[in-house]
Amino acid sequence: MRTAAGPTLGPVLAHLARPRPETPTRLFVAADSHVSPTASGTWKVLHRSETRLRTAVDVANDLAVDAFVFLGDLTRDGRDREYAAADAVLAELSSPLVAVPGNHDVPKVWDDYVAPSAAAFGERYGLGTYPRRVTVGGLDLLCLDTASAGGRLTETHEGAVSAATLDWLRRTVDEVDHPVVAMHHPLFHPRDHVGSFPESDFYQLRNHATLHTLLADRGDVLTLAGHVHLPSTAARDGVRELAAPSTCSFPPAGLLFEAGPAGTTVRLVPLAEGAGMAEAYVRAAAGNAHGQGIAAHADDGLVTDLPQADERVDTDVVGADVPGALRWR
Repeated sequence: MRTAAGPTLGPVLAHLARPRPETPTRLFVAADSHVSPTASGTWKVLHRSETRLRTAVDVANDLAVDAFVFLGDLTRDGRDREYAAADAVLAELSSPLVAVPGNHDVPKVWDDYVAPSAAAFGERYGLGTYPRRVTVGGLDLLCLDTASAGGRLTETHEGAVSAATLDWLRRTVDEVDHPVVAMHHPLFHPRDHVGSFPESDFYQLRNHATLHTLLADRGDVLTLAGHVHLPSTAARDGVRELAAPSTCSFPPAGLLFEAGPAGTTVRLVPLAEGAGMAEAYVRAAAGNAHGQGIAAHADDGLVTDLPQADERVDTDVVGADVPGALRWR
């Protein structure tokens, strides 16, 4: 949220031991804006989608971040008018944009229009083809297309990592000091993040086990994901994941990610004031199973009992009071 005095920063979501780059680096992480200039309603609060993304851009500009990282589902359904509306907002960014596609951004067999491919998405937002390594400050962002997996996911909203991308990642992750994997679909199951969640098997990557093994072999890897609209974190075997909130649905928010020699602090940054938050909560609670699940976890303290993880002290178990919190090292 932006005020006359500047952005209002929210509470600390997590204190992480890593990444720990020598060069201090600030990212604004956003996801799942579902921009539509015409749609309204639903648990995603689509009639606020442009406004919320614009607020995220304004906040990122005020904070002078090193990059604006967007984790997919920029548009409601990948239509031209939705991309045009999103592009008009993103044009106001004063920091570099690093974006990966989401399942709503790429072609599906049920579309009666031509949505851009993942490669076209990458070209549109300056990355080219995926996978792509982008160095920002002291971090190396390893940007993946999990939404199409090379064009093979046209009949589902599920996600996967292609064999070619796995080969690239296996080589690349060992070449960098502070790898951060950016993708749309989460590596961990929602129950690892928050416990039970409705229709939850739909959200985790299809080949999550293969990707997890690859990253665990490297160790000390952070993944950033969207898709679930649920600000949360989980960890296992040297791999930690941060799931970003949606900019439009409850809680409409982004993440301020500050990494440096002492570790990484992640803040939950609100993109709406009281009335907007209340509207998003009411729509989630009255929405489909997904929205209701988010509202229920909010009722249980998901966005108020924070931080969800605190690695500033040397303990065997990180965030033991968080359902699904697992060993980091």
